[in-house]
Order: sequence, then C-alpha cells, then structure tokens
Amino acid sequence: MKKMFLVFSCCYTAVFAQQKNIPFFTGSGLQKNPSLLENINLLQNFQIQREIITAQNKSPQVSVTADYLFAPFFFDNGRIISITGNPSPKAYGYDAGITNGGLYAAQLNVAVPLFNKAMINNLYAQNKAEADLSANSIKQTRYDAEKGIIDQYILAYQFLQQSGYQQKIIERLRDRKPLVEALVKKGLLQQNDYLLLDIQLLNSENDLKQMRFAYLNGVNLLKNLALIGDTNVFMLERPMIQINPDPQERYYDAKFKLDSLRLIAQQNVFNNKYRPQFSFVGTSGINATEVANIPHNLGVSGALHLGIPISDGKQKKMNDRSVAILLKNQSLYRDNAALLLQNNLRNARQQVEQWKESVKLSDELIQKQELLLDIIKDKVVKGQVTVMEYIIALQDYTVMLKNRAIAETNVYLYINQYNYFNH
Repeated sequence: MKKMFLVFSCCYTAVFAQQKNIPFFTGSGLQKNPSLLENINLLQNFQIQREIITAQNKSPQVSVTADYLFAPFFFDNGRIISITGNPSPKAYGYDAGITNGGLYAAQLNVAVPLFNKAMINNLYAQNKAEADLSANSIKQTRYDAEKGIIDQYILAYQFLQQSGYQQKIIERLRDRKPLVEALVKKGLLQQNDYLLLDIQLLNSENDLKQMRFAYLNGVNLLKNLALIGDTNVFMLERPMIQINPDPQERYYDAKFKLDSLRLIAQQNVFNNKYRPQFSFVGTSGINATEVANIPHNLGVSGALHLGIPISDGKQKKMNDRSVAILLKNQSLYRDNAALLLQNNLRNARQQVEQWKESVKLSDELIQKQELLLDIIKDKVVKGQVTVMEYIIALQDYTVMLKNRAIAETNVYLYINQYNYFNH
C-alpha cells in the first residue's frame, strides 16, 4: 500500500492523507440512503394505523346532528301559507301525519361497537403483517445498496493496484535509461536502442496517467453511491472482505413466510363481515315538531343493534379458494427461490476458488518473470541481448501484473456476490 501511496504522491502536487476503507463508504451510504430512510420512516405509519384501528373499533363514535324540516300548507282556512300539524281538509301540502308540519332536531349521537375483540385482532394482525413485510424489505434495500458500494470500491481499488504495478515498470525503465545512454555514447549500443527504451518509458508513464484518471473517476462514482460530498481524493485501503457464515434464516424464506401471513391476515379481515355485528346507539337532544313544544321535547334514546349476515352469493367460499391458490403460488415461488439461491451460492463459491488459484499462479509467473528480467538486464549491458528483447520481456511482465490485479479483483467481487446471495 505504501508503494501505491508513493505512486500518487508523485503524480499530484497535493499529499494524500485520507485513507478510507469499505466500512467508511458503506456506513455513509446506508446512513444517507433516501430509499432506506423513507422506508424506515414509513414504519411509523403502521403504528399510526394500529391506533386508527383502535379508535375506529373501540372508542365511542360521537357526532352532532341538526335538522330542520319545513313542510308548510297552502290555502289553509284562507291563509296562503301556514305551518301547522292540523290543517283544514282543503289545504295543500304533505300529509300532516307524516311531516306534522315540520321537524326541529338537534341531537348528540353516540355509537359504541360491542363484542368485536376478534374482529379487532384480525385488523391488528393484518396491520402487523404489512409492517413486518415493510421491515423485511428494508433489509433487501440495505443489501442492494451495500453490494453496489462494495463492488464499486473493489473496481476503484483495482486501478489503484494497477497504478502501483505500473510504477514498478516505470522504475525499472528509469533505472535502465542512464546505463543504456552511457553505453550508446561508448558505441556499445545503437542510438535506436536508447530511443526504444525512451518510447517505452513514455508509454508506461502515459498508461500510469490513464490509470490514475480511471482511479479518480472510480472514487467519484463510489462517492456518489455512498452519498459523500467530500472533494478530497481518498486512498482506498485493501478490501478486507471474507465469506460470511450462513444466516439462521434467509431473507427469501422470511419474505415468503411474511407474504403468506399477509394473505391469511387479509382473508381473516375479509371474513370479519360474516361475524355478528353488535353495537349500542344512543342519542340525546331536541326532537320536536312544534316550536312551542321544543323545551318539552328534550330527551334521550338508546338502542342495541344486531346485524347477522345471511347470504352474499357464497363470496366467503370464493375468497377462501382464491387465497388458497395464492398461497400455493407462494409455495412454488419459494421452492424456485431456494433452488436459484443454492445455484448462485455454489457458482459464486466456485468462482472465488478459481480466481484464487489464478492469483496464486500469477504470483508464481511474476516471480519467475522478475528473475528473467534481472538476467536479461545484465545481458543487455554485455551486449548478449538487445534492448528490444528486454522491452518485450518487460511488456510480458506488465501483462502478468495486470492479470494478477484482475484476478484478485474478481476474488473480491465474487466474495461480495456470495455474501449478497447468502443472506
């Protein structure tokens, strides 16, 4: 890591001091993720819904009503219009037995549901099922956000790693350049040998710049995923990720269980309407037909209401059949998800092992190629091999370093993929 730090301190005028790791970015991303925060805030809504269920089904429902019915009679005993409960037979108007000439009412009404504990519990269960599903979906949002951040961290780190490798190539070329120049001056090497070495050095320095730009772009994208507004250039530490142990309960299994519980809860709430409905209704206030009698028409009334459903076209049986079909579909999808999960975990694990073998093989090849380069560079001085042969060997060395970085990156990526599935 120190070598990589030196690479970038040579490329920039500013000194990089802020080394960051994966937890720094995942912590920031999860803390500020708007979708995650929105879903967490929405969990409070389910508590409010529970309170609403309680208020609707336990608390007395109180209301105030006021009515005035104007039902006059026309041409009653010589009067064009009159309000009375005893009109003449020749008067025109509604039947006095129905309207009594008018109505004056102002009442306080109270309705109290009775014996509805089972109905309320079904509503509570439905609300809880929805709340549990929402809470469980928050986990998936976290998994998705975390995986995206870690993947991008690994890809950005790869460019930092390759920059370190490229710096090693440049150092080798720079070490050879003065010696080749001296040999050219002595006539032991040709001018084109020095030119070939100089061209290769310039190409390597240009490659380093491109990797540096790619690293900066990768870090900027990483900042976007982690919702970081810091303008500093961060130095990424080596990704420290390992395969996580198997969880006690997998996310997909919990999700299907909660989906099934929600269907059952919805079924129970639907069946609430087939329960007997008990309620007490009471009123108090004024209910009069004559203005003069209003002071004496102040009273109270109470009633018990019982509603028993008889038939609605067998909707209950049809709903039960519908829920049974949906539960069966849930079972099919759960079994399919279990199969896909095992396949994905097995494939990710195999990829991790395969790329680890590739890293091991690359290390062996790099070690031998470094030995070969040391042998060739001495032979260049002795004139036993050409500078071009040294450059070709150096280019092969560059490819090996690049392949090694890619292989290690894939190890990290597949570990992250395995952990993503293994939740």
